[in-house]
Amino acid sequence: MISVIIPVYNTERYLNRCIDSVLASACGDFEVILVNDGSSDRSPEICSEYAERDSRIRLITQKNQGVSAARNRGICEAMGEWIVFLDADDFISGDFLSLVARPEYRHMDFILFQFAIHSSNVSTVSRDTDAPKGTPAVAHCYQGDGMLPLIRRILAPLPLDDGFAPDFRTPCARAYKKSILDQYAIRFSPDIRIGEDLLFNLEYQLKAGSCAVIPRTVYFYDVHGDSSSHHFSPWLHENHARLLQAVRDVLDNSGMFAALEQDYYSYALENLTYVLIREIFSPHSTRKYRESRKLCQEMRRNRMYTDAFSYNRKTGILPRKILVSFFRLKCCLIVKFISGISYVYLQKR
Repeated sequence: MISVIIPVYNTERYLNRCIDSVLASACGDFEVILVNDGSSDRSPEICSEYAERDSRIRLITQKNQGVSAARNRGICEAMGEWIVFLDADDFISGDFLSLVARPEYRHMDFILFQFAIHSSNVSTVSRDTDAPKGTPAVAHCYQGDGMLPLIRRILAPLPLDDGFAPDFRTPCARAYKKSILDQYAIRFSPDIRIGEDLLFNLEYQLKAGSCAVIPRTVYFYDVHGDSSSHHFSPWLHENHARLLQAVRDVLDNSGMFAALEQDYYSYALENLTYVLIREIFSPHSTRKYRESRKLCQEMRRNRMYTDAFSYNRKTGILPRKILVSFFRLKCCLIVKFISGISYVYLQKR
């Protein structure tokens, strides 16, 4: 059986489409766990209506604790062999769960698919998102030492050798083995508000011994203006410092830091530039320039960032190399200028 875990928080506008996409699945052997995380809109009523109509749907209600706590609650309550995460404002294709349930993948530790961006106000599932009938799903299987390239791509995202470029950081568009999550007590970290997905996947893939990568789009990520990813976060520098340390701890504890050292420091530089662009020099920041400059000084004292500077020429794209070089040289005004241009560019992508 497959357990589909859906954290729900004030998503009444999208919730019907999300749940309906699961109920329309070609595979019938699943349960849906709706975790209402303290919603204040009509989401609880919508969830209750579905749970009353279909015995495969369970509703769990808790006080607002965040998406990590909601997903963790779902993992604890799940009874399926496979765990699939679905955000309440997204939806899946009709063949997603049936692909997960195929017997040839049962011995795999996780299954990875592709997702697509869906920007629309449509409240119902569009049937043209389903794969053509009879289209084979050709999987690329990785085992043992062959898992290292997949782990590496969590820290330094790159396409696979065949050009397929799945997102190795998101918990969506993939299936996890419940037994591995429980055996190693792998859960989302409630202390990390952004980047908890990356940490979760890193922990899981370091324990997984095999993976099937299926180049099929089965998950549709809805982009809308009220998404949390569009909000300014004045605590981002603290969050990302904790995240970077947590990633280092996971690699150290697994004995994998030496094998992934360059990838880790490449990620550290990505982490640094993200904070500069999205928080410290964000156009939405209300801090004065001298306060932003002080934060830059604090970040330059962080050993994880300073150790990463020597990898700047070896890894990453040219814009990041330029930004980090000026940051390292303490050219704050230039860093602010480049960050501002980068922010506008990223918003248009």
